[in-house]
Amino acid sequence: MPDRIALITGNAGKAAEYAAMLGIQVTPATAELTEIQSLDVAHVAARKAADAYAQLGEPVLIDDTGLTIHAWNGLPGALVVWFLDTVGPQGILDMAQPLTDRRATVTTALGYADATGVQVFQGTVNGSLATEPRGISGFGYDPIFIPDTDDSHRTYAQMTTEEKNKISHRRRAIEAMRTGLELE
Repeated sequence: MPDRIALITGNAGKAAEYAAMLGIQVTPATAELTEIQSLDVAHVAARKAADAYAQLGEPVLIDDTGLTIHAWNGLPGALVVWFLDTVGPQGILDMAQPLTDRRATVTTALGYADATGVQVFQGTVNGSLATEPRGISGFGYDPIFIPDTDDSHRTYAQMTTEEKNKISHRRRAIEAMRTGLELE
């Protein structure tokens, strides 16, 4: 059981959030990681974690998140960042406009690597695409994703940070990691 993990991020606040949720010291770190092309966030997370551990030589954590639109057979998946960078949340909705099946899932894969190898922990939330962006909180696809876990049919961006964190895919991945690494 590790008592310290390096999180590959440029955001010190993200490291503090992980530390609070995991109950161990999490420090921000950087590494030159290969960005593999895959729809599968678990595959991407495993590769990045292995690369980061090879460079840093200490327990390391990375996260990768994807949005999967069921009618699109897995797209954009782990490639969602490129969709958001090129067309934005509204562009995704514009492309999805003719869809009658608006089911979607969001998944976070946490890649953890240490001297014993790589482990991946996942958390997924089922939901659907909104028909228009709603809300001002969050980032990325938060204004267009409606989780099934919220009875009010709000997007993530319409929730407070606390509300989102209670039900989010990232929370579920962290819980799986806490159990898998026996951090409880």
